[in-house]
Amino acid sequence: MLEAHASVEAMEEVESVKVTTVVDNDVWKEGLRSSWGLSFLVESYSNNRRHSILMDTSGSFEILFSNASKLSLNLSAVDAIFISHWHRDHCGALSQVLHLLRRQIPVYLPSHNSFGLGEIKEAGCQPAICHEPVELINGIMSTGELVNGLSEHSLLVNVEGELVVLTGCSHPGLVNVLKHAQKVSNTEKIRAVIGGFHISGTNEGLRMGEFLRKLNVRLVSPCHCTSRDARRAIARIMRERYVRNGSGKSIALGRLLDN
Repeated sequence: MLEAHASVEAMEEVESVKVTTVVDNDVWKEGLRSSWGLSFLVESYSNNRRHSILMDTSGSFEILFSNASKLSLNLSAVDAIFISHWHRDHCGALSQVLHLLRRQIPVYLPSHNSFGLGEIKEAGCQPAICHEPVELINGIMSTGELVNGLSEHSLLVNVEGELVVLTGCSHPGLVNVLKHAQKVSNTEKIRAVIGGFHISGTNEGLRMGEFLRKLNVRLVSPCHCTSRDARRAIARIMRERYVRNGSGKSIALGRLLDN
């Protein structure tokens, strides 16, 4: 098992990133299925090279595999797996995904979990605990472990000097996650925030929308554990910068892929 300890003085940059929501509570693309949980396929492009990371696996391998097949996504070809936290709706299908791979890849984790570590080792893959911020692939890093009753880390992609922040559930608080992301990446500008915000209610959504607007976030796409009232409130504040999410949604950012 690897203990991922690495200081990041300056993140490498990628030219573009594409984030595809493979599983979410809601469906964006007709013909796909939803499940309470989350899974993103994150594809980065730079210098004519492509890297892919599966961030979270949702809790249903059946729905994950079905949606991936309909989207023509080859999950067995990913370069790494990133588990944001140890809740079943984010890692419940991990064992089946690992057996689908049939090859050794790193699996990045926020903390120790005896059962999960056992499954990863049994599949012949290499678990890496990201207690500290660490660059996983050029231009992509973990925030390192943040704890607020639950250990969680988020995925950061540096697209041409601006951060794309991908969150699982933001249990440590999204404001804390974003401030921490800026600090550990040495990158002030946040281009996009995509994922679970773990807030409910209109007032929480309005406050979050105001915070994101003050940060000058150019794209925000809350999903999963962000309530519908909170999403509507964020959309009210962020307006054209708000992007609806759900199973099958793809968001492409950067010089090669900009929406």
